[in-house]
This record gives sequence, C-alpha cells and structure tokens, in this order.
Amino acid sequence: MLDYSVTEARAWAREKFVGAAAVTHPSFTPDFSQLNEDAIRHDVLRLKDMGYTGTLLVAEVNITPEENARMAAIAREAAGPDFGLFFHAIYGTLEQNIEAAKLATKSGVDRALLAYPASFWPTSLDEVFDYTKRFTEETQLATMLFPIPAWGFERIHPAGMPVDFVRRVIDELPNIVAIKAEQGYPGIPGLMEMYHHFRDEVVISSPIEASTIPLMSQLELQY
Repeated sequence: MLDYSVTEARAWAREKFVGAAAVTHPSFTPDFSQLNEDAIRHDVLRLKDMGYTGTLLVAEVNITPEENARMAAIAREAAGPDFGLFFHAIYGTLEQNIEAAKLATKSGVDRALLAYPASFWPTSLDEVFDYTKRFTEETQLATMLFPIPAWGFERIHPAGMPVDFVRRVIDELPNIVAIKAEQGYPGIPGLMEMYHHFRDEVVISSPIEASTIPLMSQLELQY
C-alpha cells in the first residue's frame, strides 16, 4: 500500500530520495528452482548496515513477476518500512511491466525505475511518451525517468530524451518524480542538462560515481 497519492508523489520523493541506493540481484537455490530467501534477506540487511537508503530489485535476469514480488516481500520484511525498494520495469512488454509492478507494489515496493524493453521500438517521441504515461497512470508509483543510450532513442533525436520531451513528461505526468540522467553516457551532458532545467521540480540523480562524486562539489545532488 503506497503512502502517497499521485499528486503527492514529488513532495514524497524529495523527502525520501536521499543518500545512495544499491542494486540487489535475486539469489536462487543451487538448482535454480526457487528463490534463496535467506540470501536475499542477508543481502538487504547488509545494505542497510552499509548505510544505503534503498535498493533496486533487479529484474533484467530470469525472474518471473511472481518471484519478483516475493523478493520484494522478503526485502520489505527484512529492511522495514523506511527502506526504499525500486520496482525495475524491464520486463518484455508494457503490459507485463504494469502487471509485475502491481504485484510488486502489493508486496512492498514503493517506487519504480522505468526502463524500456528491447521489444519496444518506437519511431517517435510521442510513442515514448505514451508508453511512459500508461505505465505511470496504471501503476501510480513514484517513478524515476531513465534517459540512457541503451534504449536506442537517439535514432529519433540525438539527445535520446531531449529537454522538450522531458518538459512534457514533467508537466503532464505528476508521478514522474526523479530523473536518472545518463543521456550522452559516458559523458556528463545529460546530467548537466537535466540538472540545469529540472532540479527544482524533480530529483536529479546519476549512478556514475566517477563523475557524480566530483560534481557534488558544485551541484546539489541529494540522491
């Protein structure tokens, strides 16, 4: 059960998206027949001990939506209510991502990282917007937009997700609460551009430590 509404999501994220988040891959039993629940619990508790404020429950592995939801339940039980759990929207289709997100939300995730699956091959940014809109509207999760060259959107626009596209997303989709800014990777132009335009509206983040940590001497990056 989410403790924020869609219209409250950005204020909630500004308060909750702080510190550093980790990534947690699912652990399986030696025969790969089921989740290794003790190992997942160990990993999440270790992250809390190390000072992480949350983690991404990685789904770009061979894990079913039901297993992913169970992993979320284990992580939530182990970590407690104040530890951020990201749903990883990387399943094969939009419909699968929506259904998997709903299952994971019931099990304890409180936010989402919006990826775009390899099967999604848009020819316009309107199609990217429509995908993003439907995911956010149907899940109601506080969602991190994720511009990165991996999606191949640079064939539509050199920036992948240009400023005017992101402007539209922020204006029209209230539960887009943050940007994991990796346009132009391995350089920093995407991070700098997103920070310049949108830092007062959504949380700006980047996981590239080699650039982000030095930039923190000049930029106010909370996450």
